[in-house]
Amino acid sequence: MTRHMTSCVRLSLAALAVAMAASAPFAAAQVTAPSIYTTAIAVQGEEPGTEFDDWDASGIPFTVLDPVDNPGDVDIAGVRIANDSEFIYIQATTHLTSPTSLVNLFLAFDTDQDKTTGFDVLQIGVIGSEFGYQNDFPFAQYAGVFNLNLSITGGPIGNGGAVIYPFWTESGAPFGLGMEWKIPLDVVVEYPPVLGGPAPAFPNASFDFVVYTPDGLGDIIEVISYTLASPPATDADFDDSGLVDGADFLTWQRGFGIMSGAAHAQGDADGDGAVDGADLTLWTAAYGGASATVAIATIPEPATLLLAGCALLSAAMRRRF
Repeated sequence: MTRHMTSCVRLSLAALAVAMAASAPFAAAQVTAPSIYTTAIAVQGEEPGTEFDDWDASGIPFTVLDPVDNPGDVDIAGVRIANDSEFIYIQATTHLTSPTSLVNLFLAFDTDQDKTTGFDVLQIGVIGSEFGYQNDFPFAQYAGVFNLNLSITGGPIGNGGAVIYPFWTESGAPFGLGMEWKIPLDVVVEYPPVLGGPAPAFPNASFDFVVYTPDGLGDIIEVISYTLASPPATDADFDDSGLVDGADFLTWQRGFGIMSGAAHAQGDADGDGAVDGADLTLWTAAYGGASATVAIATIPEPATLLLAGCALLSAAMRRRF
């Protein structure tokens, strides 16, 4: 369901901007998050109580650890980010000890990394946002304009909306201790010709962003710079010997069944964090040749290779179960 900013939210943003502008200048350091490619993050559909466990299992570090500075309301604690070929994944934790409404948790993206060309979030001069989200609802921004009210397309929902957890229910707004976003990279904003016409919401591989809320005293994290990570090259040479051989199969066999967070040295050839049949397929295709970075030398006859692969997989399954 599409939701728009309510007048009370706009008023709270304006009031917060005035209050923060009247106070001492906000000193927001700019930090750079490591570029991490992962296919191991799930948003929604997980077992209750495990919704954020995949972030830790994948070894994705927090880029920002924000101090307690918005007591009594939503107080952001930590933020981390990763991506795959289709989505940006962001998690924000809080200092909350009991679940509360997260309706006013926002993302702001400076997609050209130029503070002067986007909206000055909270009017404190730390970021110029061209694109934002109020939890799952997307909106385009411009210098001096919080919401351009333009049509937006793309993503699994079709309107550029993010997949989030916790999410909106019949009872109301997202409610919890923190939030994660799955943001589509194929979002298109229907800008008018004067602003360049329809254009991707994320036109560049690098961007800056913040997580913020106008609630209470207001809270905004340090500006995070991020560059989209590329998919890792597939490589079945798990022991880095320069040759894909039986030793690499034994590595895959020992790691077979790891569902997330697997390293290349444990048998993960395709970089998806799991050791499974897909990795065996890659080992089979490369068997007898050099690493993925070197041209493959000799490959057995396809029929012989297929039989060998089936026999090895059967043996691995017998050992494991």
